Parts: sequence; structure tokens; C-alpha cells
Amino acid sequence: MSTNLTQQPIENNADFLAGDVVVFRQEHKPNYLMTVHRVQSDGVLLDGNRKFALSHFLRHARIAELNAKRRLTTVELAVGEVS
Repeated sequence: MSTNLTQQPIENNADFLAGDVVVFRQEHKPNYLMTVHRVQSDGVLLDGNRKFALSHFLRHARIAELNAKRRLTTVELAVGEVS
């Protein structure tokens, strides 16, 4: 049985697209929100091509973080999920 779906190449950072809002995974990194400008092979260009980060250091910002306009700590996220 064959499918009619197109085959798209899968890249390491296929989770990110231009315009996505992301934050660093590590809490010792800056906690501000950043916007993906362009996706490259092993990372992304951020904030209008002014910064570069490897994609495995980033994650998508959660809705609570978008509302707070910053990355929330692990404790803040845990409390937010409970309340």
C-alpha cells in the first residue's frame, strides 16, 4: 500500500520554524524570549539575525512564558500547572 504524502527531509532542528518564540533550556542562561529568524543545519539565527544558538539548547516558549514575557523557572512552571 502506498501513500500520497510528500516526503520532506527531516533535519535536526525540524521543530523550529522562522517566527517561533523560543527560550534557552538551561536556567543559568538568559531568561528572555527570542524569535527564530532563520533555521540552519545545527542551530537557529535569533532576533533578526543578531544571535545564533544551537537548537538543542532551545525549546519553544510555553503560553505562561509568553504571558510573562520571560522564561519561567522550573518551580514557577510547576506551580502554574497545579493552580
